[in-house]
Amino acid sequence: MKKYTIIVLALFAYAIGMFVWGYTKGTISETEALLGTVAMSVVLTALWFVYRRRERYREELRKSAKARRDEDSK
Repeated sequence: MKKYTIIVLALFAYAIGMFVWGYTKGTISETEALLGTVAMSVVLTALWFVYRRRERYREELRKSAKARRDEDSK
């Protein structure tokens, strides 16, 4: 499993835990907890896509740098 996937899942678990804790303590209503969970899910999904895109870009840079090094060594 990729590092960014673990980070996003951990943040999701933390957010769910906080919303459940807030709901059980009575500090937020059920609607607020659901809306907060949905909003956090959207943000974390976007974060996951950004991390994924960043890793793909890094891989492309590594491949192009390796190809340049191989070409220069010939």
